[in-house]
Amino acid sequence: MAESGFNRQTLPQLITTIRSDILTRMNTDPVLRRLDAEVYARVQAGAVHTVYGYLDYLARNLLPDLCDEDWLVRHANMKRCPRKAETYSSGFARWEGVPAEKTVPAGAILQDGNLTEFTATASATSIDGVLKLPVVCSVAGTVGNIDDNSVLTLNSPVSGLPSTAAADSFEGGAEIEDLDVWRARVIERWYYTPQGGADSDYVIWAKEVAGITRAWTYRHWSGTGTVGVMVANSDLVNPIPAESIVTAAKEHIAPLAPVAGAMLTVFAPTVHVVDMSIRITPDTATTRFAVIAELRAMFQRDGVPAGELDISRINEAISIATGEYKHVLVRPTVNIPIGKSELAVLGEVTWS
Repeated sequence: MAESGFNRQTLPQLITTIRSDILTRMNTDPVLRRLDAEVYARVQAGAVHTVYGYLDYLARNLLPDLCDEDWLVRHANMKRCPRKAETYSSGFARWEGVPAEKTVPAGAILQDGNLTEFTATASATSIDGVLKLPVVCSVAGTVGNIDDNSVLTLNSPVSGLPSTAAADSFEGGAEIEDLDVWRARVIERWYYTPQGGADSDYVIWAKEVAGITRAWTYRHWSGTGTVGVMVANSDLVNPIPAESIVTAAKEHIAPLAPVAGAMLTVFAPTVHVVDMSIRITPDTATTRFAVIAELRAMFQRDGVPAGELDISRINEAISIATGEYKHVLVRPTVNIPIGKSELAVLGEVTWS
């Protein structure tokens, strides 16, 4: 049963309770076997047990913190907080040193080394030996956020043009919103009543955009009456969203912001890289990996704008890493303040 203060009896307990109640009220000797009372008890207990089960189900689903996914859809719809769908990455396939006036038609298909397909959204013609073909990934999610200069191969060759191109500026792909992250946004909607432009409103609006999971509001960012909204994702290695996502966040927030409001600035944070030197025992690859994982999680919790990375907290994160017996934090030696527009990110770790 959900935490409602109600204690649900088990089926055997219900059978015993109802049997005893029937026998007591009918003044029947309980030692006699094959009584009708036994049948009554079992039938009624089974029915009541089902009712209790449904009450248990309702108690768990009436609020969004414990509800099933189907019920979360209902709660989210009532708060106008739909789940963020997956998005498709886009970028360019780039050829250099190609003959003039070479054209690749719209609809051309390319593949990367993982056989992920990318489709040209428009035709492109080479200029000054460079051809940049706009393409979109055919598969939604982060799989399409490939690194610059990754090899893309044309499925159908184009006369006079090399079959391989280089990936250029692929970004914008995101997975469907994680269930727990979505649940947290729905609860946030219950907790913070929309106020037509309060600090929390801008945070909620920003996190409605795919690829944005964290946001901060700054009053009078560029002068009296202006608003600054800093947006980031929850990636432990690179929390900085792509420029296209920052632009999408601004375009989403602008119509929702108060009409009388002044200039709105939406921007990504600056990375505050923190290098470390650590001596651990035992010094194994597994222990190092665990320490780095714990430090990155701690940086996400504590390395927020205008926050501070406390040495004691860093030591705590290292200590709870699986396999760590003891350690010495050689560097840093003092607390690390984080700027107003910065996010802390773990840099290079030197193992002394």
